Amino acid sequence: MVRQKNRYLLCEIIYMDGKRLKRNLKERDIYCCVRDAVAREHGDYGLATSLKSLSVQAYFHPNIVMIKVSRDSHKMLQSALFFVRKIGQYEAFFNTLHISGTIRTCQKFYVNYLRRELPQLLKECKTPDEEKEVKRAISSCVAVEVT
Repeated sequence: MVRQKNRYLLCEIIYMDGKRLKRNLKERDIYCCVRDAVAREHGDYGLATSLKSLSVQAYFHPNIVMIKVSRDSHKMLQSALFFVRKIGQYEAFFNTLHISGTIRTCQKFYVNYLRRELPQLLKECKTPDEEKEVKRAISSCVAVEVT
């Protein structure tokens, strides 16, 4: 028995209006969008090779998803993601942050990405409550207390 080798693409969903609000996107909406993009760009062959292992997992951060696909078809998937301009009912596109061979490596990158991203969110806070929430999130990621 041969082990199935996969690739994991960590992607950020960027909305055209520029807002980072949590949307009503479900994993199923994202999966259908990705599946349709592969079918549109690579036809029946691309769809058949990628569907055998395609899965989408949304993270707690509202704009981050991890897409699992077989190693043989990850380049087809990545090229198809470039042409996505609408996810569900929202005008949006995918920004591929990281590609790895294991979930663990993808998760390590995600933690480091959040450590870099959260201070940027602190600058965008408008109310003291938002600022407290972001500082709490930063403190949970970093060993040093944020003041």
